[in-house]
Amino acid sequence: ALNKISLRAGIPIKSMLAVLVLDFKEGFEAVGKPAQLEEKLDGFRVQIHKDEDIKIFTRNLEDVTKQFPDIVKYVKENVNAKNFIIDCEAVAYDKKTRKYLTFQNISQRIKRKYDIEKLANDFPVELNIFDIVYYNNEGLMSEPLHLRRRILEKIIKENKGKIVLTKKLITDDEEKAKEFFNESLKNGNEGVMIKNIN
Repeated sequence: ALNKISLRAGIPIKSMLAVLVLDFKEGFEAVGKPAQLEEKLDGFRVQIHKDEDIKIFTRNLEDVTKQFPDIVKYVKENVNAKNFIIDCEAVAYDKKTRKYLTFQNISQRIKRKYDIEKLANDFPVELNIFDIVYYNNEGLMSEPLHLRRRILEKIIKENKGKIVLTKKLITDDEEKAKEFFNESLKNGNEGVMIKNIN
């Protein structure tokens, strides 16, 4: 019976978590070459489901839709698909400098029941989308990353400060990977993710 169960928008799923590696040699050995590198953001991991409604879940499967009316609006306006489950990082940023802030800034919004609009104004978030696991009634878990990324590039209208795709680099070159890593750190991020593109 378990084989007949598939993903469904509206029912949260456990998120895949990263494994720490100490250098690019180890990273490439783990995922193969070429690999996709993405900025590792210091935000709040959310999976966003759209079926009839849009729902936002934490990686602990908690529904936080009410706390993020701004994200619901961004998704409604900028993601063009009938239904989906997308994996994202919501990152708070400073309105004056446009620089990303640490997770602590967004964490105030997670448990909040009141003054949500004020907090959304004080700590605006940019949604960084990095994966899609369900799209137009199809589960995509067994599809390769490069195909899932192509779907995201097709259905997401990027809008800086609101909704973007994570910055990526596909490479098999350790030096280029290090440059991307250093650039990510310079932008205030935690480092990079290395992913198997297949």
